[in-house]
Formats: sequence, C-alpha cells, structure tokens
Amino acid sequence: MVEKDVIAMGSGLTLIQRVAICFAAGVMGGLAVVLFSHVLFELGLSAKLGVEAPVSLKAPDVYRPLFWAGLWGIPFGLLIKTVWSRLYLFGLLYFLAPVLALFTIFLPMSGAGFFGLEHGGPKFTVYLLLVNLPFGIITALVARAIIGKKP
Repeated sequence: MVEKDVIAMGSGLTLIQRVAICFAAGVMGGLAVVLFSHVLFELGLSAKLGVEAPVSLKAPDVYRPLFWAGLWGIPFGLLIKTVWSRLYLFGLLYFLAPVLALFTIFLPMSGAGFFGLEHGGPKFTVYLLLVNLPFGIITALVARAIIGKKP
C-alpha cells in the first residue's frame, strides 16, 4: 500500500511522511528558539528589550513551546514540496506565520494585548520577533537534512 502511495505522489515521500518529518523539524526549530532566548539573555539583549528571563529549560515548561513549534511544522510540511526550490527563503520567512498568530491571537488572549504592547510595549514586540527568527530557517534545514534531495 505504501509503495502505491509513493508512486501516486510522484516523489520519494508521501504527504503524511512530509508532514511527520516537518513536525519533527518544527520541534527542532522550537528548540532553536528556546536556546536562542538563552543566548539573547546572556548577551543582555533580553533585559534591554524588557524580558527578565529566558524560556525555562525545565520540565514541564519547555514542552509547550516545543510542541507548538511541532504543530507549526505541520503546515510547513504541507507546503514543502511546492516551495522546495526556495526552501531556505521560505523557511526564513515562515517564522512570520506563528509570530503573527502570537501577536494577534495568543498574546491578546493572555491579556498582553495585540503585539504584546500592553505587556512591555514595542520593545517586547521587537524581542518576540527577534527570538522567533531562528524557527523557520532551522525547521527548513532540519527538514532538508532528513528528506534529502527530493521531497
């Protein structure tokens, strides 16, 4: 049955395989964001932008951002075959999708207002853009490393 799916898709991977790979790649992208928050904290940029502490590395706190990053890897997997020729550019820009959801849905729901402006003002918004920047490119790099030459 799997062989028929592969032949029908006209490529080496089925859609569900690409989605599963990109879920895992998204988790790795999320890990990059968590670690980058620690880098920004150590460099003192977090404090200048109004953030007092990096994302916790302790369980269970670290699991939520990793799981959400994996979920954001799913649409990446749905699109990866289409954008394969410009995968790294797409990955670089893809971080804007979860950040836009953060700015317009999740932050207002948590009481921080749109773009987090009620939490820390424009500095906090800049911090969120900066800290999430590695997500898309790391997701693309990991997906490419796992998939190989052709999705």
